[in-house]
Amino acid sequence: MKKELLPVILLTFVNTLNFSILIPILPFIIKSYGGGTVIYGIILSTYPFFQFFAAPILGSLSDRYGRRPILLISQAGTMLSWVIFAVAYFVPNVSVGIVSIPLLIIIISRIADGATGGNSAVASAYLSDITTHEEKTKAFGMVGGVVGLGLIFGPVIGGLTMSHTIGYLIPILLTLAISIMTLIVMVKYLPESLPSNLRVSKIKMSIVEELQFFPKLIKYSKNRKIKYLFFLRAMFLFVFSSFSSIFVLFMIDHFAFDSTKIGLFFMVVGIFLVFNQAFLAGLISKRIGDLKTFILGQMALSLSQFLYIFTSNFWMFLPLVYLNNFGLSISMPTFKSLISKSVDESKQGEIMGIDESFFSASSAISPLIATWLYALFGKYVFLIQSIILVISISFFWVKKGWRE
Repeated sequence: MKKELLPVILLTFVNTLNFSILIPILPFIIKSYGGGTVIYGIILSTYPFFQFFAAPILGSLSDRYGRRPILLISQAGTMLSWVIFAVAYFVPNVSVGIVSIPLLIIIISRIADGATGGNSAVASAYLSDITTHEEKTKAFGMVGGVVGLGLIFGPVIGGLTMSHTIGYLIPILLTLAISIMTLIVMVKYLPESLPSNLRVSKIKMSIVEELQFFPKLIKYSKNRKIKYLFFLRAMFLFVFSSFSSIFVLFMIDHFAFDSTKIGLFFMVVGIFLVFNQAFLAGLISKRIGDLKTFILGQMALSLSQFLYIFTSNFWMFLPLVYLNNFGLSISMPTFKSLISKSVDESKQGEIMGIDESFFSASSAISPLIATWLYALFGKYVFLIQSIILVISISFFWVKKGWRE
């Protein structure tokens, strides 16, 4: 492994760890402050909603000023967000309108993190800077494996520490400490990956123009490959974000999981993810190519979503979780590799910023829709998600075929 990969791998691990610590505890935190399914959906949507606007701005800034300063600013914003989250523990549980003061503060903390939350896009651009054309899929797969490690440790830490007598304060303080240590390490050891001669000479600093996501996307629509890939990406991300929003609720409702059991279960999911992304994604892509690997992942994801509606016990559920995980695992790194290979070096930050905006927009909208549909239809919402993927793959087949 290239030593230059270590900083971005560390950053990815920490980002995943900080996020995943919340997975098993957030529904219980919201419930303790009188919030229900709708508030849960709103809080899930807050971070990606603000990240949607921030990611392309930070991605473009990194093309001009380099990756290092933007990554440092973003990590500082993450650190501040956990300080705000911790404050919620100490304020009185008093309602203001339809929500309590602690829930309002938690929402503000997610806004702060989202507003500086473009580091995934910049980190992907950083990764593209330091890898060759042939190395990209393997490198993105390795980073995906690190995401799996974060998913192994984060939920376990969150679930076990939530059971402490002072509740969720311990896991929040842990995430704050991890964020502070990561920022210190980045300041000291993170090198710049984009040489000055490869940077964009100047960018327009009109905030209004930077927020115009669709004009930026239209500019790339002349690239036939990117146009169809982003169509598939949009459908995939909607299903992925919807599934992520209701997955924990499904386990609580159908298997009576508490925060500790959810944390331990996600440890198993993380092990699946490490194996699939770090080993299978690169192996399969090498044999059949990035595009076919991505489509294979979409088909596996669609099948698993369909079979979820027939789940009657945990032991039927577990193999479907692996199939679902396999589909997600081989889809994510291969897509990043495909779009990275589709533009030149000077546009890596912008194209990754656009992709991050896709992800953020889906993550902002999908939880609101998914939690509402889950409240209405229960597990049959998985059938809707399966149909969406089938339609998108069929459209891709008709319009483009399997060839690139």
